[in-house]
Amino acid sequence: MRKDGAYEHCRGIPTRGALIADGFGGMTRLPESAPGTAVGPLVRKPNRLWRVALGVALAIQLIALYSPEGLGGPQITGLDKVVHISIFAAPALVALLAGISAPWALGILAVHAPVSELIQHFALSHRSGDVFDALADFVGVALGALAYLVWSRRQP
Repeated sequence: MRKDGAYEHCRGIPTRGALIADGFGGMTRLPESAPGTAVGPLVRKPNRLWRVALGVALAIQLIALYSPEGLGGPQITGLDKVVHISIFAAPALVALLAGISAPWALGILAVHAPVSELIQHFALSHRSGDVFDALADFVGVALGALAYLVWSRRQP
């Protein structure tokens, strides 16, 4: 260990209490934290409750997307798009809260959006695929990621 508290094998990686450039022409000291803990983790530690919630969100998504007759309900204009946004935003948010890395979680959901519409169009006789539903799915994935960013920045 060097005099400034950094370890030799961590050359180039700022350690707790180190001075770093703040991007605005000044210097900022990294906050002190207990050894072995992160000050502000980019990926949350997995929590069993969030994993269960992810399973529930994905089950609801799959039922809504692939039930042969579709889900019944009031015939309100635009409600279908709200449902599509919701059934993709919820799994995106919960997957990130469960500690799954953003590229994997958001990437899989983004691929699933157009694939689900193709399956509805070609494999489910009572359903039809819709480009605007796929766009609503993409919006849902983005809103789920945005909700996670806002939520994680507000946590202590």
